[in-house]
Parts: sequence; C-alpha cells; structure tokens
Amino acid sequence: MVHKSRARSSSLFLMELIFAILFFSVASAVCVEFFVKAHLLSRDSDALSRAVNECAGAAEIICTSNGLPEGVDLLAQQYPEGDYPELPAETADVRLYYDDSFAACGQETAAYVLDIHMEQAERMIEATLEMREGSGGQEAESSVYRLQVGHHIARRTDDSEG
Repeated sequence: MVHKSRARSSSLFLMELIFAILFFSVASAVCVEFFVKAHLLSRDSDALSRAVNECAGAAEIICTSNGLPEGVDLLAQQYPEGDYPELPAETADVRLYYDDSFAACGQETAAYVLDIHMEQAERMIEATLEMREGSGGQEAESSVYRLQVGHHIARRTDDSEG
C-alpha cells in the first residue's frame, strides 16, 4: 500500500513540475516579446532623433544663403556626395544620402535619403526637407521626418536690386 501512495505523490510532483515549466516558458516568451518591442522602439526613436538633427542642419544651411543658387552651392560644399540640379532655376531638388549611422555617404551604401525641394519666389526661399528610409538604389520607403522651412532673403545695402 505504501507503494501506491508513493506513485500518486510522484505523479503529482511530476504534474507540478510540468506546470511550472509551462508557466516559465510562457513568461519568458512574453518577456522576449517585450524586449524585442523595446529594441524596435529604441531604434526608431534614435532614427527619428538623428533625422531631425540632419534636417535641421540642412535647413540652417539653406537659411544662411542669399538665394537658391547659393543655397545649393552651400549644400554641395557640406555634402559633396549628394545629387544636385543644374542651376540657374526657380526650383531645386537635392538628394542627400546617409548610411545606417546617419553619416553622409554615396547612393550605393545609403540606408536613408534626405530629399530637399527648394523654391525661390522673389526674396523668399521655401524648402521642404523629408528624410526617408530606404536604400539609394531604389525608391525610399517610409518617411521618418518632414520639415518645411521658409527663409526671407534680407535686402542689404550692397544689393543691386531695389
């Protein structure tokens, strides 16, 4: 009789052990899912932060210029590996390329693309800057950040325009 009781307690212990393993397996799966989501959120927020910095930097360069051709020239000096339009024109579309760590690079190694559309009307430059995720060889996929900038070109005493 002792033998039967021992078999029941042994099977009960085995059942408890199975439930404990099952519980910890489910809990670890949920924790791994949380860690993956946290990593993705961290990566996306880092990309957004860097995109904001790069767009703001390019916007500052545009806002220091005295016209559309000078703005494109200043961007070309700062980012020599970008795609630039033929000037003079009333509009300009500039494309700058960045790698995974947001360092300026060529089109072949690009992970992010900054599209800049600039228009000049009289003494005002309007620019739209959009950082998008995607390689340089194909069309950029999703927009990371978009910035619109207006820059009034001040008249100076040495300007020939009246």
